[in-house]
Amino acid sequence: LPPVLKLGKEARCRCGAVVDDSTPITTMDCIVYDHCGATRTSLEVRRCPRCPSKSRMSAGPDLGELGLFNYNNSTIISHALLNKYDAMVSASETTFHAFCLIMAREYEMYGSPLEFMGEDRFRTCWFSFLQLQTCGDAFTCTVCGDAPRVVIVDGVTVGFQKRKQTSTLRPPTHACATSACHSNVRVPKK
Repeated sequence: LPPVLKLGKEARCRCGAVVDDSTPITTMDCIVYDHCGATRTSLEVRRCPRCPSKSRMSAGPDLGELGLFNYNNSTIISHALLNKYDAMVSASETTFHAFCLIMAREYEMYGSPLEFMGEDRFRTCWFSFLQLQTCGDAFTCTVCGDAPRVVIVDGVTVGFQKRKQTSTLRPPTHACATSACHSNVRVPKK
């Protein structure tokens, strides 16, 4: 990772406001959670002009081009970690609690300088990330057509809001020249 995660052209606050270039840039600390450990770093932000000043809301970088999901400018999660949960939940019905326990143990095994986040925070981050994904399929409802407002899959209701989409949003499996490459991943013994 770069020492400071730079603010891109499209700085967007959680309220949905796009912040213009005239607003001064400040730097704040954040934690990047990956599939093999967490690390502290910094990122550039701009104050949001739409949010009340006492809320201290800031527009931060998208970070999708680095394979990262910026949850709230202080919690950054790699797409690899989110994909790991997707793979586990689709193969073995892994609960959030079980996944967080597994990750806490893996962080300890890999010697991560920081602990894995709590179950509530991971759940919130995962559903926030899920809201940004484009889920295409061949399913069609006989009543609603091919774009129903609500889709229930295995008892979980998932909603996707268009206002959360950005122009640089890519699927979590998208890889580019700047994507993270982990050489210290241990292959399980067979």
